[in-house]
Amino acid sequence: MGNKKNPWLSKQKSDLYYKKSKAEHHRARSYYKLKEIDAKYHILSINGRFPKKIIDLGAAPGAWLEYIKDQYISRFETPFSNKFKVVGVDLTSIRPFNEISNITTVRLDVFKKECEDLLKQSAPWDVILSDLAPKTAGDFRDVAIQEAMVQKVLYFSRYLKIGGNLIVKVFQSENTNIIFQEWAPHFHLFKRMKPAASRSKSRELYLIGKGYKGK
Repeated sequence: MGNKKNPWLSKQKSDLYYKKSKAEHHRARSYYKLKEIDAKYHILSINGRFPKKIIDLGAAPGAWLEYIKDQYISRFETPFSNKFKVVGVDLTSIRPFNEISNITTVRLDVFKKECEDLLKQSAPWDVILSDLAPKTAGDFRDVAIQEAMVQKVLYFSRYLKIGGNLIVKVFQSENTNIIFQEWAPHFHLFKRMKPAASRSKSRELYLIGKGYKGK
């Protein structure tokens, strides 16, 4: 058989942030999404301090965990404190951070009880992150499944500490404003943002909550 080009792979290789992630040896281009959000909204800062407990939902392949690790190292330049805890959750296996025992990964389904049990057992969390997205079918089902994921993550915000921070990915739809208005009152600051590292044709954007007030 002749060599047929993979259109998705060809598109990836021509993408600026894909190239940048490869050149800078990051796990994925999504590294730059969190970097940009954090630069603007200081998500990895709780009352001026680096958060002690962070959970990342939909964490594979681990780019956001990698960014958190890099930020910790750049700020402290010391070995990781035993009080520092980061957990990455995904249905897919995540290559472990063997050099850092403080960062652990686990295979769980966010819709299953075991995932909520994990959040509950270690609550309250300083930061909850979510880059969750369904395997795309290319139709309305993507939005419906992703909105269910968004609502589940926002439900999990009850396990945030008061003053904690949140990022959750959404696919823009006619329900985005409804979701935004429903959850904005629970945070001192609630914004939406589409990072430059998101593809221009993508419907994704991120809801950013700063200073959780509780429910």
